[in-house]
Amino acid sequence: MAISSKFRRAATATALSALVGGGALLTAGAATAAPAGPYPWCAPGDLNVSVTEGHAPNDGRLFAITFEAKPGVSCDVEGEPSTLTFFNGDEAVEGISTVIPEPGSEQRYTIDEQHPGVAYLATPAESADPKPVSSITFDLPQRGGISVAWPSSEIDGPVRIGNIGPQVS
Repeated sequence: MAISSKFRRAATATALSALVGGGALLTAGAATAAPAGPYPWCAPGDLNVSVTEGHAPNDGRLFAITFEAKPGVSCDVEGEPSTLTFFNGDEAVEGISTVIPEPGSEQRYTIDEQHPGVAYLATPAESADPKPVSSITFDLPQRGGISVAWPSSEIDGPVRIGNIGPQVS
């Protein structure tokens, strides 16, 4: 059965509300957790990572960093991507602040081939001083740094980031 666009908007609004509020990311729809581990902590070599821009339920912008396990991998994460640095070509972009979730809101989550992890990022829709961005680097919560292309040409802060957890459909 297809998920209605009204349900998708409601699920996205729920996720963005949780993200902007700084609490744990709420899940909706058919999102289910992977079997309980504990598995080893995810390292950059365990994952394929991408960033996409979605449709925000308000006048802001919503991005999703998706973490997909490579074949045969099951690993755990707990918390949000940290030490975000945006780049325009080889130059670090200054002046984009980040807001992280409330301490204690993180939950251990297992990423495997059937259960990708997602961290949602919310930014303002427009500003007087948007920054050109072509890529982002960040650290996984427990180990290792990742660099990935950014899907949009310009953003502005503050960037509100959520914990890595199940995908909201």
